[in-house]
Amino acid sequence: MPALKGAFINLGAGLLGALPNIVVFQFNPVSVTRTPALVQPPPHDDGSGSHDASQTPGEPSETYSFTLRIDATDQLAEKNPITADSGILPTLSALELLMVPKESLSIQLFQLSKSKASPHNHTPAQLPVVLFFWGPYRILPVNITSLSINETEYDPRLNPIRAEVTVNLDVITPTNLANAPFAIGAYRYSQGVKEVMAALNQSNAVDMRVSKSLSLLL
Repeated sequence: MPALKGAFINLGAGLLGALPNIVVFQFNPVSVTRTPALVQPPPHDDGSGSHDASQTPGEPSETYSFTLRIDATDQLAEKNPITADSGILPTLSALELLMVPKESLSIQLFQLSKSKASPHNHTPAQLPVVLFFWGPYRILPVNITSLSINETEYDPRLNPIRAEVTVNLDVITPTNLANAPFAIGAYRYSQGVKEVMAALNQSNAVDMRVSKSLSLLL
């Protein structure tokens, strides 16, 4: 069975109509750092600092951090015309656009030219809905909070052909997802898988305890 590749699925790319923009990882990251954390309750109106430690205002937050390696060597050897013309700029651009609101894309500037809205009357920009695919058991709605791009080699026209990209992202909980049923469904699915895996761990724990007890009796 071939190894799966991680990916970002940009459901709100606004490119080529309604087609999602999928960024498949050329190489899976060597390691991934996950940081689940409890949501801290807001301070009391009266200024008191005491809280019931058994209560939380929402689902736990979670952050991911990892580094992607992007290399055009194989595509250049295969004479891929896109890579020969622009190196790895298409992949880097697709990653960067994960952080850009759909309304800000220059491809849609013709819509802005028709708008008569006041420059001081803009509604908040809406980020695209991005799913982080990390295997069949983890498909999560996320916001890309930062990218650190280290371009390490260029072609004669100064197009980057090798780079390392450190990605930091936040998982978005259903509480913070509005009008995104697909993203909410992905979160609920991944959470349900986590609960099933925890139940399997409990089953393993019971089996190990029983096996150890039997071995002591024999």
